[in-house]
Amino acid sequence: MLQNAASDPSDTDHIDGAAQALLEVVTELALVMDEENRLLAEGMPAGVVPTAERKTELAADYAALWEGVRADVAQTLADDPEFSETLIQAVGDLREIAAENVARLEAAILASRRRVDAALAALRDEAGVGRPYGADGETQVGRYSVVGTNFHI
Repeated sequence: MLQNAASDPSDTDHIDGAAQALLEVVTELALVMDEENRLLAEGMPAGVVPTAERKTELAADYAALWEGVRADVAQTLADDPEFSETLIQAVGDLREIAAENVARLEAAILASRRRVDAALAALRDEAGVGRPYGADGETQVGRYSVVGTNFHI
């Protein structure tokens, strides 16, 4: 799926430096997101993927570089149709990987939420949440020998 768009810098020496940097960032960002997708597909929780920080840095770099080349991108692309095709392909790959990344992150977050909900439900069940109160306003934990008689919920 991913092409190594910036594989041979000598092929692109004539291209504007900012446009070349944009291509490199797009390519690396796609690689980082692709790795994150692999980790999420293996079941790693979204909150612990090691790629998140680098992905954030690259996304910020992408935004800054795009601002820098936005005005001149049409001319750069017109001057070098081969580079234009490479950049368009790299951005298309990035969009496809980013869409998969969003779907996988949503699924991972939902799975984490389900795990937390299950753990909380187990804790509530174990703690006796919802047990009836006696006439004195205390829960009737005395009849549950595992809890003890001096325990108040």
